[in-house]
Amino acid sequence: MDMLERNKIVELQAISTRFAEHVVHEQLDMTIYEGERVALVGGSGTGKSVLLSEIALLREPDAGEIMLFGQPVTQLSGQGLADLRKQIGMMFQQGALFSSLTVLENIMLPLREYQRLSQTLLEELAMLKLRLTGLPEQAAHLYPQSLSGGMLKRAAVARALALDPALLLLDEPPLG
Repeated sequence: MDMLERNKIVELQAISTRFAEHVVHEQLDMTIYEGERVALVGGSGTGKSVLLSEIALLREPDAGEIMLFGQPVTQLSGQGLADLRKQIGMMFQQGALFSSLTVLENIMLPLREYQRLSQTLLEELAMLKLRLTGLPEQAAHLYPQSLSGGMLKRAAVARALALDPALLLLDEPPLG
């Protein structure tokens, strides 16, 4: 099957992003198809994280159009935007886990917010996501500040996977 027959998951058209006079992106076009794995590579401060946050609908570009799963996001608001965000999992550069919650509680957070599940099922699903990332089960009961950098990133990936997103965005993912 060639690229034209596959579903477009992300389509960016003429994206421009600026911070005051600093141009981050200028007329950027990019298409990501279903099943593709794409890596954004560049030096520090070149706009990789900014672009991911725009794709994740956390920040609006200054110009251009973002289409996710075939939907132009500028035409969405309220529930439509919320429904689209549920299809996106995001691991942030520094993990962005809540320090007052254990790893397990951090992973359960999106499940608890969007699913009506028993506490037992929430814990089982969160443990499954934890195991998928290669974290030892005892890490579930630790707080983020007790984790090494690599463990913290894996815990953040587990949380990003919690809702089985159709699109997974990893900002500086763990290697190996």
